[in-house]
Amino acid sequence: MNILILIPGIISFVLVLRGRIETAFLSVYLPSLLLLPPEYSLRLPHLPPLSAAQFALIPIGIVALRQLIRSGSFRLMDALVIMFVVSFATSEILHEPILNDGIFAALDSFVSILLAYVTGRRLIEPDLRLETARRIVIFFLLTAPIGVWEWRMGTNLYGIFGQKFLGISEVAQGAIIRSGHGRLGGSFLSPEIVGIAFGMTYALNSWLFFMNKRQQGAKLGEIFSKLEKFHVPELLLLLLIWLTESRGPLMSLAAGILILQITRVKYTKLATGLVVVLLILAALGAKQYFARITDVSDLSQISEQASSAMYRRVMNEVYPEIAEKGGWFGYGVTGVPHVGGMNSIDNHFLLVYLIQGKLGYILIILICAESIRTAIARLWRFQALEDRAFACSMLAALAIFWITLYTVFMGQQLPQFAFLLMGWGQSLVDGTTSAAPAAGVAAHPKFLFQRVFR
Repeated sequence: MNILILIPGIISFVLVLRGRIETAFLSVYLPSLLLLPPEYSLRLPHLPPLSAAQFALIPIGIVALRQLIRSGSFRLMDALVIMFVVSFATSEILHEPILNDGIFAALDSFVSILLAYVTGRRLIEPDLRLETARRIVIFFLLTAPIGVWEWRMGTNLYGIFGQKFLGISEVAQGAIIRSGHGRLGGSFLSPEIVGIAFGMTYALNSWLFFMNKRQQGAKLGEIFSKLEKFHVPELLLLLLIWLTESRGPLMSLAAGILILQITRVKYTKLATGLVVVLLILAALGAKQYFARITDVSDLSQISEQASSAMYRRVMNEVYPEIAEKGGWFGYGVTGVPHVGGMNSIDNHFLLVYLIQGKLGYILIILICAESIRTAIARLWRFQALEDRAFACSMLAALAIFWITLYTVFMGQQLPQFAFLLMGWGQSLVDGTTSAAPAAGVAAHPKFLFQRVFR
């Protein structure tokens, strides 16, 4: 029955073939990405297992990549993302005991990171900006009933459906239990990771609320406009983040909310500087707080929170030296040494250092810095208030993402979602500017996909 996983890919391919790439992106790829877990996957001969979202992304991403190459309009981030994917591929091919496994890992990275990035880079701005943000928010809100069920009953409906109807045993039916309730994992099947995605979506929703408040609710749709008027999406997203019971996303959300206040101040650069100072002070305070709660002598009396913080403290002290010995290309995914029973590397920057070595670590730091720098530059440059507000929302979303990665790895659908937004952030333009990608598609509605291979 898991042959059904091919359906989004087939529909996406047909739509792209007919020149309807925007429809494929909005109505096939986004719902597949946000509503279906990656464990809903299918392995075709000579290919790695691919999820429904990846099958849907491939035709869209290939066209977007072709458009980017033909445009000749390249940015520093483009080179950084390409080098990051190449770094990962090199590490895997060098270190995987079976060469095919390394090649499959490289292909998965190409689809989930590079194709997602170029899709955001070329397809969204500015014509699809509002509709893309609106649909992301709506799709996450559609998962709310499933998430509440998981929190209350301690079972994940995606796991039940996957095992009973699709024959996919990799999807666990049971939720992670904390404080007597299941931690919401939703379609991402991981509380921490879905918490990051909810936080990033909260930032995007703040712009939709802003647009609705400026009497542009007609663009959002009558029902959604009314919901935004009464803060319903905002409150539901906050509830969903709370139900994950994940401290990392909650702390980074506080930073994101602070960043969202920048556009409320007349002097944007001054407000940005003040927010940066406040975030630095908050980071120093958080460091002192966690140092204090982990400074205990009686481990038998330690709380769950302190135990988790102590694990991360020891991990961040032990593994950098091991990562340094991995050289420029690290150990590969399956070759990472595990010491002291610390099998989970809950810090994605450190994990990249271990897997991809110095080269991958430098690149992920540069990608982080460039994504934030570009968002700030757009925030300072844009003249129209709605464009500045959107740049601020994008800055908040990316800050939430990068801050939380210090406490968790980047898994499940998060690479696709995050790099889609990073590509989108690199392409931000004034809202009055016409969209070249959309115009290019409209000019040649037939046989678009065939021309990719010429």
